[in-house]
Amino acid sequence: MTYPRVDSTELDLRRRLPRWASRMLGFAGSTSFRKSRVDAGLLAQVNAAVVQGLGYAPFEEQITAAAALHDGHAVEMDTGEGKTLAGAMAAAVFALEGRHVHVLSVNDYLARRDALWMQPMFRALGLNVSWIDQNSSAEDRRSAYSADVVYASFSEVGYDVLRDRQSERAGDRVDPRFDVAIVDEADAVMIDDGMTPLVLAGTDETTSESLADATELVMALRRTVHFELDGDHATVSLTDAGIDLIEARAGGVNLYDGEHSELLTDVNLALHARELVQRDVDYLVVDDGIRLINTARGRVAQLQRWPDGLHAAVEAKERLPITPRGMVLDQITVQDLLLRYRSLARMSGTILPVADELQEFYKLESGRVERHRPSIQEDQPVRVFPTDEEKTVAIVEEVLRRHGIGQPVLVARVGTQSVAESEALVGKLPAPLGARVLNARNDADEAKIIAGAGEYGAVTISTQMSGRGTDIRLGGADERDRDRVVATGGLAVIATALYPSARLDLQLRGRGGRQGDPGTTLLFASLEDELVQTNVTEGALHSIARGVTDVRARGRIVQQAQAIAESVRLDRHRSRRYPSPTARADS
Repeated sequence: MTYPRVDSTELDLRRRLPRWASRMLGFAGSTSFRKSRVDAGLLAQVNAAVVQGLGYAPFEEQITAAAALHDGHAVEMDTGEGKTLAGAMAAAVFALEGRHVHVLSVNDYLARRDALWMQPMFRALGLNVSWIDQNSSAEDRRSAYSADVVYASFSEVGYDVLRDRQSERAGDRVDPRFDVAIVDEADAVMIDDGMTPLVLAGTDETTSESLADATELVMALRRTVHFELDGDHATVSLTDAGIDLIEARAGGVNLYDGEHSELLTDVNLALHARELVQRDVDYLVVDDGIRLINTARGRVAQLQRWPDGLHAAVEAKERLPITPRGMVLDQITVQDLLLRYRSLARMSGTILPVADELQEFYKLESGRVERHRPSIQEDQPVRVFPTDEEKTVAIVEEVLRRHGIGQPVLVARVGTQSVAESEALVGKLPAPLGARVLNARNDADEAKIIAGAGEYGAVTISTQMSGRGTDIRLGGADERDRDRVVATGGLAVIATALYPSARLDLQLRGRGGRQGDPGTTLLFASLEDELVQTNVTEGALHSIARGVTDVRARGRIVQQAQAIAESVRLDRHRSRRYPSPTARADS
């Protein structure tokens, strides 16, 4: 049985209508890729290099996508349809035309992997390819930027811009060239991260030891009595009672006297660190130090720290050695960084849901390249439960049932994306299952863990799937056991909650059904999920408190919460209200 998509957004109408109808209705995302400005001779040359260097011929759909990228479009291709090759082919055409190309990804792992993977094709064309990661020295970066095609994460290029702006001598700069950028996972980079500033931090030699005292002072404060959180849980502020208590505990001082302004700053930082920054969600404690977690990627953010004293405040909270406070030297938004390029092309598995925003913020036309083989995956309706406990019981039962027939199961822990929560879910499963966990503690093993997620009977739990570019092949990386896994129904993808954006739910569903493979996707939610509790209206919260027994009513509440969350994000982008940044230390 094929289940209807009951969680589809309005934007999914573009997937259902014929292209001519979408164009007639004026939908963003309906651009036709039939005609291209690419030189047919150069494209044929690149096709031959793919065969020579990689040992296989590109599909017609990949050639179409490469031509559309060359023409500057945003191209939607489903997961597993060959975006990596299409992007590399477009980069090769640009390079053969004498252009300098950056292929931008969401992380270092993908940048290095894709550069090495595509290197034989570029070499067959006489082109140089390089990559940059967080460990690249200034000399390595200067050399890499001289190549015809450079693979890098967008953040690495951004921090190079910021460091160059701080350099007084020309010889110290690495000078990235902003000619052509092909952006992979474009919706994540250009929309989700588009409003996020990349911040370069220096060291403020001002002592941070006073933060230890402030941490002790705020320990007695109680929520709603001494401090309040805003609706988004993004800021915390002292009440009059909180100010009185702090002043009394500090010896009867007036926090608003100029001589005590530093104490007031330290108290606010300590309170922020206590209430808004969570261990194993926002950071890990490793080797007596704080390691930040990129919650959007589920990875440790190397070399990054919070600026303006927050990092030191978290160290004080955890009773770790307190490092000097960071100070902001410079910053640039991802959107402003990308608009530096003369030519922009972008690709993702979920372009159509953000087609309007790409048009609004970047003036980019977009369209879709259909699958090489039709999808036979079953996308089941969202299952909404009254409580988190009931939802968890249902998830565990579903995992056990499918594991019992040998079906591989991938569980994506959605929500806070907490390391502790992913490990807690494993604890609810019988040990003999041998569930594998992928979170920020072991993200170095991600390729191996994800590659094994399609093995017979495998159970894999991940905090985040976005940006994990490894294909999940049925029967294992070598597909040796493919027939046996196909007989079980293929990969089952289970989400433990809905994302704040329906687009991200679509991305997760796209982890299964690769290249016409069978598979099933199941999304679970509860009325106690963070998405619901922080986004629905007061009326809906009152209904939840009274008890919602109707399944359809619970579904409407969750959909309403997701729609509100999407509207808030879009409003922030339009008004350029940025989330709290992290900073890269100047080095």
